[in-house]
Amino acid sequence: MRFAYGATRWVILTNRYAIKIARLRPIRPFIRLSQLLKTGRVIETLEKHDANLMKAVLKYLGAGLRANRTEYRLYKKYGVHNDLAPTLFSICWIINVQLRGEPCGENEVRQHSLWQILGGASFVEAAADLRQPKQFCMIRTQVCLADYGLEILEPVLAAYGR
Repeated sequence: MRFAYGATRWVILTNRYAIKIARLRPIRPFIRLSQLLKTGRVIETLEKHDANLMKAVLKYLGAGLRANRTEYRLYKKYGVHNDLAPTLFSICWIINVQLRGEPCGENEVRQHSLWQILGGASFVEAAADLRQPKQFCMIRTQVCLADYGLEILEPVLAAYGR
C-alpha cells in the first residue's frame, strides 16, 4: 500500500485499487489568500474558478469533492467508450474507488490519441497537468487516463469517443 498527495485529493494505492479521498481545505484558503494579497492577484485567481467571487471561494474549498464527482460522472457517461481508468463507485463524492493500473512508459502515453487531443490550443493551460505521463496508466493492455476530475474534459470526451 502506498499513499499519494494531490492538489485536491489524497490517494491510497493498493494492489488493485486507487482510493481517492477528497481533501477539504479549511486552512489552505487563508494561506493562499495571504500569498495572493502580497502579489495583488486575489480577484484574478478567484475568477479562474468562477466569475462570481462567492462561488469561486466555494469551488476552491470543495475542489476535491468536485474532482471526485466529475470523475465519477464522466466515467459513467463516457468511460465505456473512452480510455478512462474505471471509477467503480463513489461514496458521496468524498471517496472514489478506481481500478488501479500499472505505470506507463512515456512513449506509450505520447502516442495515445487522448494525449494528442489534450495538447490542442484550447486545452494547453487547463489540461497541462493532464498531459503528464504519470496521469496515465496501463490497465490490461490499454493505456488509460487515471486522473480526469476536470470538468473541461467533458467536450473532449464527448468528441473523442470511439
